[in-house]
Amino acid sequence: MKFCALASGSTGNCQYIETNEKRILVDAGLSGKAIERNLAEIGVDPSTLDAIFVTHEHNDHVKGVGILARRYGLEVFANQNTWTAMSRTVKHIDDHKRNVYRSAEAFHFGDIDVYPMPLFHDAAEACGYVFASGGKKVSILTDTGWVNTSMLENMAGSDIYYVESNHDLAMLRNGPYPRVLKERIASTQGHLSNDHCAELLTSLVQKKQEHIVLAHLSQENNIPLLAARSTRETLAEHHIHEGIDFMIEVAKPKEPTKLIEL
Repeated sequence: MKFCALASGSTGNCQYIETNEKRILVDAGLSGKAIERNLAEIGVDPSTLDAIFVTHEHNDHVKGVGILARRYGLEVFANQNTWTAMSRTVKHIDDHKRNVYRSAEAFHFGDIDVYPMPLFHDAAEACGYVFASGGKKVSILTDTGWVNTSMLENMAGSDIYYVESNHDLAMLRNGPYPRVLKERIASTQGHLSNDHCAELLTSLVQKKQEHIVLAHLSQENNIPLLAARSTRETLAEHHIHEGIDFMIEVAKPKEPTKLIEL
């Protein structure tokens, strides 16, 4: 499997996953041109894509779904509530390209085992994903204010953890956002903080040189240095050390990360 975060944050989210048989995107929250440009940077022709898997209907996750799906004849996967909620943004998708799954029910797409994980977020029915193929496993977890035991069980044993590290609690508390928005972000229906992300990873990392990609950082309430330091220090307290036990990278708002090949 290959993985790249093409963009991550409030300005747009999109991830690329490649297996022996399939090339897919998870979300397409930038313009079609921006996604095409970022794919070109990692040497991927968008005409070779097969599908887009949607996490939820917020614009920073679906902005480019419709245009890319129509331009390249891509399959689109989402649960029914997300299909309904994103219809105005995504617009027309041919019936034979529309795929509706039930959250928490595994299914196959080519050589990929797909498990959609229900999230805790202020969306119609947000889902994260676990993708497995060829003995490798990638977990995609952003836009959730809470992580339960079922989610941990499904992500366990992954080779790549693409996990939300949205905000530094002190920056959010002292920042410019109105109180209502601060409360929403910090709630169990909002986003994971740096501290929450780090604690989550202590339950997942098994010291097999997993790749950790910190995702969906707030540009107003976080900085990459803080997010990475929180994860490094918390894991070190549990005797899990960067370089020996895991590798870490922070996803960028508008540029792709390095292409990880498992």
